Amino acid sequence: MKKTMTFQHEDSLLIRFAQMVRKPLVILASYYSKVLETEINLRQTLLLLNAQLAFFFTVFPVCSLFLRALCVLWLCDALMKCKKAGIVERN
Repeated sequence: MKKTMTFQHEDSLLIRFAQMVRKPLVILASYYSKVLETEINLRQTLLLLNAQLAFFFTVFPVCSLFLRALCVLWLCDALMKCKKAGIVERN
């Protein structure tokens, strides 16, 4: 017979931490949903945040030409992921 022990205290701390991290993302997802006039889930919210961060580092670079090229590639990758997730639609 295999004996296992679970630690309720650690599990509840992880659950509370996950809820604390998720709460601002839910608020941001609802904001994006209102702006884009379509329902945005948490995964799509994270993809939009990734694209915004990539755009910021691409537009405001304070680095070498090589790092600027990496930021452009990052931005292209982020935008393609947004398109695959159904956030960006072409008319």
